[in-house]
Amino acid sequence: MFTQLMKQVAELTVDTEERLKGVIDLVFEKAIDEPSFCLAYANMCHCLATLKVPMADKPSTTVNFRKLLLNRCQKEFERDKMDDAAFERKQKELDSAGSERERLQEELEEQKDRARRRSTGNIKFIGELFKLRMLTEPIMHDCVVKLLKHHEDESLECLCRLLTTIGKDLDFEKAKPRMDQYFNQMEKIVKERKTSSRIRFLLQDVIDLRLHNWVSRRADQGPKTIEQIHEQAKLEEQEEQRKVHQQLLSKDNKRRPGEHARYSHRLSLSLSLSLSLSLSLSVCLSVFIISQPQLDEKIQLGPRAQLNWVKGSSGGAKASDPGEDTHTHTLKTESPVTVAPVKPVLSEEELEKKSKSIIDEFLHISDYKEAVQCVEELEQASQLAVFVRVGVESTLERSHMAREYMGQLLYQLTQKGSLPREQLYAGFAETLEMAEDMSIDVPHIWLYLAEVLCPLLREGGIPLKELFSELSKPLLPVGRAGILFSEILHLLCKQMSHRRVGGLWREAGLNWNDFLSEDQELQSFISEQKLQFTLSDVCSASSKTRLSPDELHLQLEHLLLEDMASDEQIFDWVEANLDASQMSSTAFLRAITTAVCKAAVKDENTSCRVDTGAIRKRLPVLHKYLNSDTERQLQALYALQALIVALNQPPNLLRMFFDCLYDEDVISEDAFYQWESSTDPAEQQGKTPALNSVMAFFTWLREADEESEDN
Repeated sequence: MFTQLMKQVAELTVDTEERLKGVIDLVFEKAIDEPSFCLAYANMCHCLATLKVPMADKPSTTVNFRKLLLNRCQKEFERDKMDDAAFERKQKELDSAGSERERLQEELEEQKDRARRRSTGNIKFIGELFKLRMLTEPIMHDCVVKLLKHHEDESLECLCRLLTTIGKDLDFEKAKPRMDQYFNQMEKIVKERKTSSRIRFLLQDVIDLRLHNWVSRRADQGPKTIEQIHEQAKLEEQEEQRKVHQQLLSKDNKRRPGEHARYSHRLSLSLSLSLSLSLSLSVCLSVFIISQPQLDEKIQLGPRAQLNWVKGSSGGAKASDPGEDTHTHTLKTESPVTVAPVKPVLSEEELEKKSKSIIDEFLHISDYKEAVQCVEELEQASQLAVFVRVGVESTLERSHMAREYMGQLLYQLTQKGSLPREQLYAGFAETLEMAEDMSIDVPHIWLYLAEVLCPLLREGGIPLKELFSELSKPLLPVGRAGILFSEILHLLCKQMSHRRVGGLWREAGLNWNDFLSEDQELQSFISEQKLQFTLSDVCSASSKTRLSPDELHLQLEHLLLEDMASDEQIFDWVEANLDASQMSSTAFLRAITTAVCKAAVKDENTSCRVDTGAIRKRLPVLHKYLNSDTERQLQALYALQALIVALNQPPNLLRMFFDCLYDEDVISEDAFYQWESSTDPAEQQGKTPALNSVMAFFTWLREADEESEDN
């Protein structure tokens, strides 16, 4: 049966984008309206995945079946908000209705019911496409997160349907931590009992399914209440499908009148598939061997909440590309030997459009590999200054992350040799020449340009001296080179210390006089821009005075509790005021631990608690100075003990700190055990009540160790 249907499809003439979309619309609607036949429709789509036709508005570029299908699935998955808005409007209309209230209520319920059926049908179809490797794991994880985010019955029902379909395929070793998070959340929802009993049973069923390694136990166990509920739900679903099935014949004739009239008779399988596929379909599928087309499995999710399930839409594949397994004009596979035509040189305007398209898509999905490939396919290495200019200018009014991504892309292109450095500098020069005028509309343009440029200075990237020398050429006439370079250096200081950046400046042999105009006074500029760290090593040993333990405590507490200094500012202060021996001293380790922990204590009326968020915020500081060293960690625990004594031993506070520091891998088990068994006379103040308050912690720690040894 299935083979015969595919033969019918192979005979169809699908040679335009309109016809391809028509095929996809019909197959997609059938797939989500009839979940029972999802596998058949998914297999059909899998076979058609490589079908390509010329784009309507760009005949030289092709669009493929897979890309259009995944776009369709994504739009359906993300239509929740539109449905919610429509339901809200309908509800308002219902609330203000009089005599027609009953009819409007029925219409609203029917719309909600239809939307629910479409959602569950689409979810099942997506799952089957994933199992056929037409969708990737990151996309499926994003779907799970989105469905689990809102504790609504409809979303949770879709979640159960999806995990039942693909859970086994997602639950491999590397992904288990993510799966554990999902199922912990599901168990929490079940325990809270805020959803309907039907949804709780569905969730529990999926939880049980995972516990039994994704093997259903229904066949092995006798009947039970949950099973009866599932059976009832199954009967209800069959009844819903029967109603939908009765409506399909009339609906299909009404859908898109005239759109497919020219070839609808050649798509008869779409209208007859649901009628002709029967129980024998599973037998047909079992003997039908699907040839695996070579699909791009590197679809990636963007950094934002909105997914993008397909990529490559910026340029697509050329219809004349040699060696591609394309099915254009008909679905019958042909393999003519063709000679690739000479690629025409793009005009500057055409290259701008291409560049903008590539950059827009890259900033949406953040797929560096795809973007690099698209740039290389332009085959315009001598004109890539246009790409650089478009890339830089297109990010000036976007987010900080967009500029950082653009800089990273330029870094990768230069590292691969795809972007010649002279083209990089020429592209920036075009923007820099206009930057002063652009600053009227973009006041922070020098900072924004610095954000794009900073990634180019990564280790192994462009040397600081070369970059500054080249960029200064268009800026010196307008006297803005110093401003841009100041912004770049300050951004670098956020990634490393002022000491390190100042060292890089001096090692490169750079001099501010070379970048300032004649009317700019050097000392005034250095002072205004806070660039003293570039002139000399302000952290030299001779400039440091040894601070007493009390002075260390006061200085660090002032930094963390009053100034609310950033981690980088703390690192800078330490490097500026302490030498290597002081940084590893007992006094410093205790002072920094005390300051971090004291800032995390929250006094609530008569009790105290630990703000774990404040601890997590300072993890870079704790990890840097405790450095996974047991002896240093022991000093930190002594400091924490002294802090608890100073606070008059608040109940459970030490236990909260121990839990947090252990969970965040700040203090090791060995350090905890050394603190517990320590008999150092200097550390006995408050030790007994401290030990009593954390007795349960050590009991738990030993039990965990024993379980680990048994395993």
